[in-house]
Amino acid sequence: MDIGSAISFLTSLFDILKWVLGGYFVLLWMASVIWTYRDIHARTEETLLQALAVSLSLLIPFAGLGIYTLLRPRQTIAERYERSLEEEYLRHDIEEQFVCPQCQRGIDHEFILCPHCHTALRRRCISCDRVIDLTWAICPYCGDDGSGLVGRTTTNVRRDTPGRIER
Repeated sequence: MDIGSAISFLTSLFDILKWVLGGYFVLLWMASVIWTYRDIHARTEETLLQALAVSLSLLIPFAGLGIYTLLRPRQTIAERYERSLEEEYLRHDIEEQFVCPQCQRGIDHEFILCPHCHTALRRRCISCDRVIDLTWAICPYCGDDGSGLVGRTTTNVRRDTPGRIER
């Protein structure tokens, strides 16, 4: 093998290597354009900004992608939506502590019925007429359990003579 054939072999090998590296860089450039397109569509709905970002990445290979990365919106549309839902939920928690178990609308803590769906929220005690919770078995104010035997003890008080107790 003489030097002339070795140089021509190296030259052809270098040409092939140039084409492979050139193709690789073109593929990377196109991948950066596609990534920019998909990313900007996830971050904004403004057509002008989308076109500007993709053209920046397309016209200035690799540097355009870096510039876009610095200037792009911080949050995606989905992240902004989730954040607004979370803020609304937290605000709703702060503003309305009492909600109807049926329709989930805000109510006052003293309501007996939900004004929206008419669900019973509390009941009135038969003996003392105070508002009590539906889940309570007895009234905590007067001790009535609904049987009509309020305040019944083992001793009976005679009504005809004051101060006399019968056993």
